[in-house]
Amino acid sequence: MPDTPLLIFLIVAHTLGVLCIFPALLYTRTPQGTMAWTLALLMVPYIAVPFYLILGKRTFSGYEQARRKHNDLPTPWQELTDSIIDGMRPYAISPTTSAEYTLDTLSNIVHMPVCGGNSCQLLIDAQEAFPEIYDAIKKATSYILIEFYIIKNDAVGQELKELLIKKAHEGVHIHILYDELGSRKLPPGYIHSLRKEGVFIEPFNGKRHFLTNIWRLNFRNHRKMVIVDGTSAFIGGMNIGREYFGEGTLGYWRDTFIKVEGAAVQQAQISFLEDWNWAVLKLPPNSMSYLRWRITPQEANDTALVLPSGPADTIPAWRSAVVNLANQATQRLWISTPYFVPDEGVLTALQTAALRGVDVRILGPKKADHLLVQLSSFTLLRDLSTYGIQVWAYKQGFLHQKAILVDDNLACIGTANLDNRSLTLNFELSVLVNSREFCHDVEKMLNDDFGNSERMTIEKYTNKPLSFKILCHIARLMAPIQ
Repeated sequence: MPDTPLLIFLIVAHTLGVLCIFPALLYTRTPQGTMAWTLALLMVPYIAVPFYLILGKRTFSGYEQARRKHNDLPTPWQELTDSIIDGMRPYAISPTTSAEYTLDTLSNIVHMPVCGGNSCQLLIDAQEAFPEIYDAIKKATSYILIEFYIIKNDAVGQELKELLIKKAHEGVHIHILYDELGSRKLPPGYIHSLRKEGVFIEPFNGKRHFLTNIWRLNFRNHRKMVIVDGTSAFIGGMNIGREYFGEGTLGYWRDTFIKVEGAAVQQAQISFLEDWNWAVLKLPPNSMSYLRWRITPQEANDTALVLPSGPADTIPAWRSAVVNLANQATQRLWISTPYFVPDEGVLTALQTAALRGVDVRILGPKKADHLLVQLSSFTLLRDLSTYGIQVWAYKQGFLHQKAILVDDNLACIGTANLDNRSLTLNFELSVLVNSREFCHDVEKMLNDDFGNSERMTIEKYTNKPLSFKILCHIARLMAPIQ
C-alpha cells in the first residue's frame, strides 16, 4: 500500500487534472490543443495542472476592456483615438481591386481604415534598419514611442539608451514599452538611468497586480516598433541586441523591417497607445498637448494597413490575415518565417492555394533557435510536399524575418510568425502593403534569400531514423501548447 500522504497527493492531483479538463474542453482554441492538454492532465496531472493554470489560458483578460471603443474609458482616451481615426478618413480608399478588398476585409477586424498616401520602404537586416531608425530618432523634435519584445544591456542597448537620454535632454518626450519576459535580463540600473533622465519606460504588465500577472506568463508582447513625431514608423522582426547585427551564437542574422510614412503611421500609433493604456492605466503625461496625428500624404501613394493582433482579439486578426492572403493569391504566395507550425485552418488555406496552381513557398532557417518548433516543422514536409508546396531552408545564418508576398501587388512585413504563439498567444504587429514598387523590392529580397537556401524534400524526413520521427511527432503534438 502506498504511503497515506502519497496516496492523498495522487488523489488530489488526478482530481485537479479531471477538473481542469472541463475548461480545457470549453476554452482551448484548437482541437489539437484540447487533445494535448486533455492527455497531459489525465496522464501526468501533477506536472500538467500547474502548467495548465499558467500556460493553458487562451484569453488575455482586461485588455479588451481597456480598448478605445468601450464606454467606461476615460474621455481623453476616446477623444485622442477618435481624433486619430478621423484624421485618417480623408485618406481611406474605396476598394476596387481584389487586393484592396482583402485589406478592406481585415480593416473591419481592427476597426481602422485602409489608407492611401503612404510611403513604404523595405529595410533589410540591422545594417540598413538601425541607421534609419537612429537617424529618425536624432531628428525627432516632439516625441518618440518605442516598443520592443527584447531590450538588452549590451553595446546596442547602451547606444540606444545614450541616444534617448540625449533626446530627452533636448525636451523630446520619450515613451518605451518592453515585454518583461522577453527583456527579463534587462538590469534595473538600465531602466533607472533612463527614468532618471526623464524617459518614461514601463513593462507591458508593469502596473498590474503580481498574482494577476502569473496567469499571463504565457502571453507575450512580441511587437517591435519605433514611432517618431507621428510622421514615421518602423516595424519588423529585430529587437535591441548584438545578435541582430550577427554578433550572437547563431551568426549572421537575416531579418527585415519596414519604414512607413503617411496615414498608416497613425494606425501604428493607435496600437502603441492601446498598449501604453493597458500597461500604465492612463495616457502618457500631457500627451494631448504634443501627440501629432496630422498626416502628410506621400508621393509614393502606397496603400497600407497596420494590423495589430493578439490574444485580446475578438476575431483572430493574424490568422484571418494569413488565410485571406492565401485565398487572394493567384500566382504566388511566398512566406518567410523562422517558426512554421501552422494550425489546421492556416495549413488548409496554403494547401488549397497550391491546388489552384499558386506557387506556394515556405522559407525558414536551416539553423533553428527553438528545437521543438524545428522538430515540429519536419512532420509538415509531407503535408506540404504532397500539395506541391515548396519548403526552403536558409543556410547563410539564422533567418528571422517575417515576410509574405502575394502575387506582385500585396506584401506583409511585421513581427508575426506562423506558429501557435503568433496565431493565438502573442501581441503582434504587421504592415500590409498594396504597392507594385514595394512588392518588387520584396520579390527581389526573397529571391536573394532563396538563392542562399536549399530545397527541403520529403526525403529529408523519411530517411531519418524512427526515433527521430517519433520525437518530431511528439513535438508536433505539443505545438498547440508551446
